[in-house]
Amino acid sequence: MQYKTSAAQSDQDQERNSRSGPDGLFEMPASRATEQEAPAGGLPAARTYHEEQIQKAITWFTSYLRSEREGYYAIGRPLDSGLRERMDGYFETELLDRVRVLELRDRRVENPWFYPIAREEGVRHLPDITHKAAVTFLDVVVFNEKLTSRDLFHGLVHAAQVSVLGLDVFVELFVRGFLRARSYFLVPLKAQAFSLDARFAANPNDRFSVEEEIREWRRDRRY
Repeated sequence: MQYKTSAAQSDQDQERNSRSGPDGLFEMPASRATEQEAPAGGLPAARTYHEEQIQKAITWFTSYLRSEREGYYAIGRPLDSGLRERMDGYFETELLDRVRVLELRDRRVENPWFYPIAREEGVRHLPDITHKAAVTFLDVVVFNEKLTSRDLFHGLVHAAQVSVLGLDVFVELFVRGFLRARSYFLVPLKAQAFSLDARFAANPNDRFSVEEEIREWRRDRRY
């Protein structure tokens, strides 16, 4: 089985410095994929990804999220009363009870362990995790910088996506979405988180169910 992405798509959005989310997805190296010739004067060639390449990416990303979650969750803290009040009504009680947050001091989240392997294989455009404001590892949101309500909300959207969709489905949607879009910021799971955190920031008093938004996107096959 092969999987195609269009090289014509590119990043049009600039990342806010205060964004969170699961990072570490990558573009598979050209040496291990095939490219179709573009017609003269046409769009850049489309790249074809083999299923085994996609499955390797899924396996690496799943392992990364699980291992980082185990380490950070143990030293994270529950939401305090103020943060809990800000997030209450947007997220289900069970998630808010379970989630942990952690502000790092004198260090930052390190890049994924598979980055050196990926670079050796010619992988380009790996997101630098050390420059992210925060990163979500399943149900723990780790902040490289000071915790803010909007960054926390964004991170909790990803935690809710994992909770509603299940880890396996979340990772597969993320990987395949990235390969389709060839852009981290255009992955539907990321696009939804950006959209919802913007809605939250625009009117913090307008409560809505994030989990219901996720279920609606799943029903509509928007991922």
